[in-house]
Amino acid sequence: MRIFFWQRSVRGKLLALTLLPILLTLLMLIGLTAYWTSTYTDRQLYMKVAADLAVARNTLHHLQERQLEQLLRLSSSWQLIQQLQPTQLADTALLEQLTTQLQQELEVDFLRLLPTERLHLFRTSLASIEDQLPLLASGESVSGLLRLEPEELQAIDLALAQQAQIPLRPTPHARPTDARVEDRALVVRSLVPLFNLDGEVAYLLDAGLLLNHNLAFVDQIRDLVYGPGTLPEDGIGSVTLFLGDTRISTNVTEVSQQGQTESGVMRAIGTRISAEVAEQVLDQQRLWLDRAFVVHDWYISAYEPIYDLHQELVGVLYTGFSEGPFIAQYRVTLSELGITLLIVLLVSAFLVWHGARRLFIPVEQIHRSVMAVRAGQSDARIGLLDTQDEMADLAHQFDQMMDELDSRQRTIQAAAQELERQVEARTLSLQQKTQDLEKHIQLLKATRAQLFTKEKLAVLGELTAGIAHEINNPAAVILGHMDLLQVELGDQASAVQQEIDTVIEQVYRIRAIINNLLQYSRPGSTTDQLQTLELNPVVQDTLALVRHALDKQRVEVQQQYQTLPSIQANRQQLQQVLVNLLINAANALDGPGQIQLSTQLWQDDQGRTVGAMIQVKDHGRGMTPEVQARIFEPFFTTRENGNGLGLSVSLSLIRRYGGDIQVESEPGRGSCFRVYLLSQAQINAEDEATMRQLLSGLGVV
Repeated sequence: MRIFFWQRSVRGKLLALTLLPILLTLLMLIGLTAYWTSTYTDRQLYMKVAADLAVARNTLHHLQERQLEQLLRLSSSWQLIQQLQPTQLADTALLEQLTTQLQQELEVDFLRLLPTERLHLFRTSLASIEDQLPLLASGESVSGLLRLEPEELQAIDLALAQQAQIPLRPTPHARPTDARVEDRALVVRSLVPLFNLDGEVAYLLDAGLLLNHNLAFVDQIRDLVYGPGTLPEDGIGSVTLFLGDTRISTNVTEVSQQGQTESGVMRAIGTRISAEVAEQVLDQQRLWLDRAFVVHDWYISAYEPIYDLHQELVGVLYTGFSEGPFIAQYRVTLSELGITLLIVLLVSAFLVWHGARRLFIPVEQIHRSVMAVRAGQSDARIGLLDTQDEMADLAHQFDQMMDELDSRQRTIQAAAQELERQVEARTLSLQQKTQDLEKHIQLLKATRAQLFTKEKLAVLGELTAGIAHEINNPAAVILGHMDLLQVELGDQASAVQQEIDTVIEQVYRIRAIINNLLQYSRPGSTTDQLQTLELNPVVQDTLALVRHALDKQRVEVQQQYQTLPSIQANRQQLQQVLVNLLINAANALDGPGQIQLSTQLWQDDQGRTVGAMIQVKDHGRGMTPEVQARIFEPFFTTRENGNGLGLSVSLSLIRRYGGDIQVESEPGRGSCFRVYLLSQAQINAEDEATMRQLLSGLGVV
């Protein structure tokens, strides 16, 4: 069943063909708009954050220059020069008061006056600028960023060292670290030499601004670059100073879990830079201009490595703003564009559908007429249409075609009836010939099977002629030696007389079989004499003949005999058949096992007793249907050392007296052979001829 309406309606197909280009155009327009908007917006955002970073960088440089400028202006102050003259050195309290006043005016965290002749006493507090002392001694000033170790900071001011300490806090996306606190400090430090009246450097004016926890500096830059109107309504701009990979001054906030401020947020001081940014900015010392994860959110970020006055990397300067508001605005823009285009598409679909409906009214009339004809209404016609276009001409042509079709249909029906009569007559003749042919084929198959069997029997006859000759000679020798053995033993032969009699009896049995075979090979010879036999004793005597072979294989024979009428057969030939069946049953077991040997009455379909039946059943390998169909063929065998003649000869021996051998078998469950014997033997001429052919070669003896 088709589901989509455009697969069932011409209007639907027209609508699809009309709207598909519009839809593709709209999708392409949305894609291009999204691409251009995203590309333009990203470029503008990265340009803005790069400009913000430049402002922050210039502000940091301006801070260093302003500090140096203030110290240079202070170094030329006459009041300070007068206080530093040798005559004023005794007034230490006045000098400390002056230093404190100057520190407050300069808004620095420390300000010291260091006599040049006692600089060795301040070696620890000057460790970071030790290489700059010769330059200061020559009268040059030094200013820039410095990273102070805890020992140096403590030597300058113990309280300042405690203020600089920053506990490190867990930060998502940061590199793992075992450190718990950042006790180093990043300072803007300026040193200016002070000259005495003789023009010699007498003092060093050492001033520094601690950037650890310095919120005024980053807030000043943030207010400068992220003022009102520079970001969307929910946009957050931030500036950060890093010492190494640790935030020491920032206006990036995060929700506090302990010690919340009144607003529920706190500065993210002590958090660390993300690992991917640290690899590019700190390890490779390259500018980062991309989105980055900052503490708890994604920001459009710019990171730049910063260097001290020794041009060594000491930290990172960061500016950025949250990207969430821009993404939200971008999505709103795309949503509005998509909704607008969807409305345009729906309006276009409505107009096309209704226009196509009026256009295809004639087509629908034609379709209804065609479906009526298909349903069997041969008189259905379209008639006149309201239009004067190609559809009206098509309807007229369709009606004419239906009239011609009706006329041709009547002609075809008449021809079909005549053809049907002729086909029926020819079919009867063909069926008769087919039946005759099937009979001939069956006769041919039967003849072919008989010919195949006779060809095998001809070969068997030639073989048997030589075998009979070779068997008679050893049999005569055995009889002669047994007589000689009995004479030689005399009275002592009584102990083994039973065995001697058995050997002699079996040798005579062999000779009897050979004589019987030879009789069939002579033209005009009579059939073996029939004997009236009691079947159960014959079966028991036969079992004694194969007892040794069965015991050797540890095969147990379960016997069950019924009271039977006498039968007509040849004793030796019947024993030959039973020996063959018992040996075959033992071989089918592949080892120790059981064979069931039983005798029963043979009754016809009316329940009348016609003879006796012998059953030999094993629980061995069994046979497949293919093997079962060929077991009575001469020379067919499944045993490696078999000759394929036992069952073929056995079947011929039983059938020549009107009996039969039947078999039931199933792979894995064993086989059951049944031998049927008549109370009054009926010589089977066909099997008699077959047996004669089988043994024809024996006449050569």
